[in-house]
Amino acid sequence: MSTGRWLLGVLVLVGLPVLAATDIEACPGPLRPGEALGLSRAVAMALCADPQIEAAWRTQLSSQASMEAERSAYWPTLQGTASSGRANRKTRYDGFPEANSSLDARTSSYGLNLNWVLYDFGLRKARVESARQLLNAASSSRVEQIQQVVLDTSKAFYQVQANTALLEARRSIEALAADSLKVTTAKHQAGAGEQADRLQAQTTFEQAQLERVLAEGDLAAAQGALASALHLSPSLPLRLEALDEPQGQEAAFSASVDALMAQARLNHPSVEKARAEWSSSLARADAERAQGRPTVSLYSSYRHDDTPVEQVASRQQIETWTVGVQVSVPIFDGFLARRRTRAAEYEAGAREQDLQQAERSIALSVWRSRQTLDARTRALAISRRLVDSASQSHRVAMGRYKAGVGGIIELLNAQNDLATAQQRRVSSVVDWYTARLQLAADLGQLGQ
Repeated sequence: MSTGRWLLGVLVLVGLPVLAATDIEACPGPLRPGEALGLSRAVAMALCADPQIEAAWRTQLSSQASMEAERSAYWPTLQGTASSGRANRKTRYDGFPEANSSLDARTSSYGLNLNWVLYDFGLRKARVESARQLLNAASSSRVEQIQQVVLDTSKAFYQVQANTALLEARRSIEALAADSLKVTTAKHQAGAGEQADRLQAQTTFEQAQLERVLAEGDLAAAQGALASALHLSPSLPLRLEALDEPQGQEAAFSASVDALMAQARLNHPSVEKARAEWSSSLARADAERAQGRPTVSLYSSYRHDDTPVEQVASRQQIETWTVGVQVSVPIFDGFLARRRTRAAEYEAGAREQDLQQAERSIALSVWRSRQTLDARTRALAISRRLVDSASQSHRVAMGRYKAGVGGIIELLNAQNDLATAQQRRVSSVVDWYTARLQLAADLGQLGQ
């Protein structure tokens, strides 16, 4: 399978939110200077470059080959032998020299041996089933690794968008503080304002500058983390597509939380992997039981010997042909089969507990993620109203201060409330996207 088709299949399988299959460029090339990076391309770059995904893919191929190897036991085995050489044989009889003989000739032989197991009490079937379940586990592990890369890359992408939006908010706050400082300075110079008002506005402006500088540092760190996730240099400047406001998406995952937990127990890759490992251990236990039971085989052999020196004293050609049915019955093996069966049964019991733990763990993760998403969805509407009311309050406070009927404390409080509201709005939007992504990951089907 080509790399492009493989990656397209991966992204469609994962079903990442806001990724359209028609927009996906499989294993995209390097970013052009100034080009905006979208989430779909970021995920594609991370998937193409991640060595653990390549290792998981090769592990799955190895499991596939192992299963095919176990299936080979259903076919007969045919073995050929051939030999050729020179033989010299002398026979002497003391007292009877006339009976002495010698043989100096070429000796050779060739033959074929066929063996075909007809019945083995389910030994081959159990081994194939065990290998098939290990293949399923490897496949689920690869899907889980893919989804983890998608989740980590998307979170890093959202973090950069969050820090970008927060920096814009910090700059807006700094601009508001600069306006307040300008107004208080003008009133003080005109003799209509207090020096204390101007100093308070100056302090607020400098605090806004400090917060903006810290936000720039946080953005640079987040961009470096995203670049590293894409296997790029952390110093590479990145420009991302803008984070859209959720529009009518709050109703996603509207099914009941019980239904979501049941769905995750069935479909999450970690649960599927644990289930496959348990099934494989059960099949191995069946194989160990069958190992100590009889086998019925068809056997056949053909052999042609030209002057076998150990059998004849003169040049002869001997042909031998045999065919028959062989029954092999284990009688005593030092309790080996019984002990191996017991060990396999204990292993199956341990894998069953792993499966139950995986189901409980993923159900709890779905419950937490659903509650978090519900809270983030409600916070979206509240944060939107909070920004509207804080903006209106700031406009009123600024007007009152300019008119001389309001104080500096009222203006700065309104300014701080607006700054807090803007920051919480940014956090609410990013937190909602992150919570939605986390719930999709916990369900094992990102974007569905």
